[in-house]
Amino acid sequence: MIKHLPNALTVARFILAPIVAYALYIALSLPLDAASEPLTYPDRLAEAEGWALLAAGLFVFAALTDLFDGMAARALQTDSKFGRILDPIADKALVGLPLLAVSFHAYRADWPFWAAIAGASAVIVGRDSLMTILRLTARDGEGARVSSLAKWKTALELVCVGCPVLLAAAPALVKAIGAGDGFSASPSLLMGWTVLLGATAALSALTAVQYLTPSKSS
Repeated sequence: MIKHLPNALTVARFILAPIVAYALYIALSLPLDAASEPLTYPDRLAEAEGWALLAAGLFVFAALTDLFDGMAARALQTDSKFGRILDPIADKALVGLPLLAVSFHAYRADWPFWAAIAGASAVIVGRDSLMTILRLTARDGEGARVSSLAKWKTALELVCVGCPVLLAAAPALVKAIGAGDGFSASPSLLMGWTVLLGATAALSALTAVQYLTPSKSS
């Protein structure tokens, strides 16, 4: 039974990806939607904090599965084709779905850099979707193995997703530890995250170009 642990962790990450995206979107949207309802705003804000904590907890757990499924596969010597196929797809889902949620909310809330956020997210999601299709339609059903640069790209993508997830949960966390009444992200922090997201999108595009070259070093 334990030999199935690596694949089970990968499947868990794949399943959690849309749940994280949904919880994050609800956490971001509730205060915005409730702004026109002063009487219910405090309750909606508390509800949003609950969704934010759920998104943060599930995201951290899902990100850890990305670390431990590979370690478990090597330790148990249970490398499988199923795992090699699903692992990058699960990674892409955990990155792409929350980014789409943030991008849509940024547009609705008219964030200062919403167009840059949406554009960078579109590059990342588009690249990952294309790579998934190419891998699944390869003759061996796997395509080229993931390169070291692509692994760094995935790590940066997880950081980019983790930032809004954790920032959404920050107000509730600050209150929980008794460090204040809440937390609000500054414009400079949003700008810094947008720059990081743009750099990650550029790296994502670069790894796609590498994959499409004759050497197929993805």
